[in-house]
Amino acid sequence: MTQIKTSLRKMGLTDTEIEIYLVGLSYDSIGVKELEKTTRINRTTIYHALDTLIQKGLVSKRESGLGAKLLFSMASPENIKKFLDREIKLMEEKKCEIDNILPLLLDRTKQKEETFKVSHFEGIEGIKLVVEEALYCRSREWSIIAPKKNFFSEFDSVYARYYLKTRKENDIKAYSLWEYAPNSKILADEEMRDRNPRYLPEIMHGKFKSVIIIFDDKVAFISSIKNISAILIQSREINETMQAMFKGLWVGSKEIKKLEK
Repeated sequence: MTQIKTSLRKMGLTDTEIEIYLVGLSYDSIGVKELEKTTRINRTTIYHALDTLIQKGLVSKRESGLGAKLLFSMASPENIKKFLDREIKLMEEKKCEIDNILPLLLDRTKQKEETFKVSHFEGIEGIKLVVEEALYCRSREWSIIAPKKNFFSEFDSVYARYYLKTRKENDIKAYSLWEYAPNSKILADEEMRDRNPRYLPEIMHGKFKSVIIIFDDKVAFISSIKNISAILIQSREINETMQAMFKGLWVGSKEIKKLEK
């Protein structure tokens, strides 16, 4: 019985609806008085639950010949599948509707007064929160500057693997600026396409101490393991300024065809 109730709950039925439906299945038809006596649920709640079950196609009602008493019959359990099929169809229709109006909603969002917000995060968990913000960005695109020694290379390898795995699963395309490192590891062709790395001009080596990730309308600054802190700035104006600076560095950086040992 517990498994049945759990499954019905997952299908969208309330506990009251489940109780009434399961009790009613044992009868050809049943009145509210009998349901109240058997389930110990108050009459008003029973009427409400019966109405919602009728809407879901799981209960039908009729008047008895004597005193116009209302009797309720529970539909075959096979009707639950029909109810779910209708719900799925309705959700698909809603999804089509949101796809149609999403550009209009986004236009209204852009018309809002620009948000300017600066958040400071301390400690390993704080840095992870900022990384999660970037990993689940709307644009699925980063401009990133990473010094030779950074949080990801210095922190534990388990988190580094999680970071790389999640970035790949979320289909993040990056444009990466790195410092030249003589013993850089060899990257697979797919990684090269996803990360688009270039070497910063030699004059810029050692100038960046933090990882900088530019995405959506935000800019994240993630410190080395030495300081263990991060700053997240939400500002379209600052984001665009940083993007302009990044593009200037990008043009002057060396394209990496293949990383050699």
